[in-house]
Amino acid sequence: MTFASYQTMAIPEGGTSNIAPEGSLNVQVRTNNGPVSVSADGTTTTHGVQGLNTAEFGSPVRDGILSSARTKTGSPIMGDIKGDDLIRVQGYEMQVSTAEQLGMISRDASGRYVEVDGGVEAASREPEQATVEAPEVAFASPHAEQNLTELVSATTAGNQIAAMQELINGGEVSTQTLNRAASEAGREPSQMAESLELVKAAFKAQADASVAAQGVEDADALWAWARANRPNDLKQAMNNHGSMRDPRGYAGIAQEYVASVADRDPSSVLNAEFGGGISARMAGKEVVLSIPGRGEMSYRSALKAGFIKVSGL
Repeated sequence: MTFASYQTMAIPEGGTSNIAPEGSLNVQVRTNNGPVSVSADGTTTTHGVQGLNTAEFGSPVRDGILSSARTKTGSPIMGDIKGDDLIRVQGYEMQVSTAEQLGMISRDASGRYVEVDGGVEAASREPEQATVEAPEVAFASPHAEQNLTELVSATTAGNQIAAMQELINGGEVSTQTLNRAASEAGREPSQMAESLELVKAAFKAQADASVAAQGVEDADALWAWARANRPNDLKQAMNNHGSMRDPRGYAGIAQEYVASVADRDPSSVLNAEFGGGISARMAGKEVVLSIPGRGEMSYRSALKAGFIKVSGL
């Protein structure tokens, strides 16, 4: 912005002149910061507000994150702050209602938004991971459970780990490990082998039951597929099962087995009876389902969305 300059000089009393008189000229120019008065000597004075904040437009909030509040169209707040108004928190813009959900702000007794002491810091911290205890699932057979208890108490941890790793990697306990464990337990190797087979069968029954809950009836087919396609996942699940008595790791393997059936055996999906008016067709190399009210989608997508449920694999 530019101003015109005026030259002043002394004027005899009673004289007249078109030159600007001394003192304020009462010339005002309005800017974004308020009206500006221009004096005869060229100096300027700004009157009115020097900036805008919510406190000057009716909001009681003068500091904190709520002091940055503005409407969703970017205008200053007139009156109380509303849930769909916007605020800035640590450089990010969010709705007031979102900040409330995150615990940064809350409503007082009169219903107005107020900042929660320490709320921004608490919402910014990484959530603490809750420790979930692995469930120890007992065998369905009390006799098998008793055998496992006796084996654990009669042998060292080293032999137990060796036997478990041999079962995971090869399906059998070596003669050397069996004889060593039998010696520790004071049993004949044949007796130790009998107890191990009983415990081994009990573990497999638990694993089979775990995948049956995912719609897999032919567990042996799943184990063969997992050994070929998900060997590391299978070994990890078996290790957790054997060491922590936790069979939950098999569920993820079973879910992938069910989800990939259309890739392995498309005809089984094409000939399946879905019910509910659902039909299946091939689209290139992919099985696509037509679901009334949902349109068409891949078999895997329909399964993930919960539109279909598989059983009897």
